[in-house]
Amino acid sequence: MSKPQHHWELDAKDPAEYHCCETTRGREFILRLTTGADPILAIRQFAIDKGIRFGKVHAAFMGAFQPTIYDKWVPNVHDKDDWRQEISAVSTNLSMLLALGGLISQRPRQDGTEETFVAMHFASGGAWDTGTFGGHLEEGTRVKGVMCVFVTELLDIEVQYQANVKPGDRYPENFYVSTRQS
Repeated sequence: MSKPQHHWELDAKDPAEYHCCETTRGREFILRLTTGADPILAIRQFAIDKGIRFGKVHAAFMGAFQPTIYDKWVPNVHDKDDWRQEISAVSTNLSMLLALGGLISQRPRQDGTEETFVAMHFASGGAWDTGTFGGHLEEGTRVKGVMCVFVTELLDIEVQYQANVKPGDRYPENFYVSTRQS
């Protein structure tokens, strides 16, 4: 039996509808990753080492990838209403990182505990033999040269899992609730 969905999981009733959760900035960092680093693994390890449960990864100001492993949406030919189907793609050409943004959050493990995960979207390209492309950056991507990003810790929030979240979901579509005292 399905649990009722949270209000933030439902389709908007009005084009101007939104949901929000106020948070407080914590520590701010600049991370530098060099050739051979995996951005997903390195940022996740950084978050664990610094005790960051929630954070935003933003404003990449330099970097390149080779290879780039990413997910992209593809149509489900059997169900036109299923627009969330993703497949992995690989670009082995050198590509300049043009934009990157993401989050550090928590997700449920199979055993009921939580684990830190990093989800980032990116746009890359700009090489003579590489058109612009983007998607959901995945493990296995490697930095070529140097990649720098800012990480801002987010405080005073806690994760609220989807009503029917499945332990082990790679990227659950969580939202957050404020833990601030009014």
